[in-house]
Amino acid sequence: QENVHVVYETATLTCILDYMPFNPGHVLILPKQHTAEVEELDPKMAIDIMEASRFLSKAVKAAFDPDGITIIQNGGGFNDLDHYHMHVIPRFEGQDFAEFFSEEGEPAQEEDLAQAAGKLIRVIKEMEQHARV
Repeated sequence: QENVHVVYETATLTCILDYMPFNPGHVLILPKQHTAEVEELDPKMAIDIMEASRFLSKAVKAAFDPDGITIIQNGGGFNDLDHYHMHVIPRFEGQDFAEFFSEEGEPAQEEDLAQAAGKLIRVIKEMEQHARV
């Protein structure tokens, strides 16, 4: 994958769009420090990840108006990146949980990823500005 779409970043985390999203706005939260499994996270990093998932859930809801959000982390043999990451996924009515995660996805078109990233980044900037007021 040529382009990585960073939508949010902190001192400890980089958050990018999944290039094979279940729905537009599907974000991955990645710690900058390498860790493979959830039990290897230090407590501060675990808190940073959960705070980012809370913030990104609000942003994804504002940007994409889903019926709900699924937050998930796959470990062990189900971790396809060999690096800890948490998914924040917008979901819509009619998307059955079991089918949702068993489907083989196709990489999204670059144009669609860029559009989703732009929309999410705009919402995040607005949220950050309101937080400073």
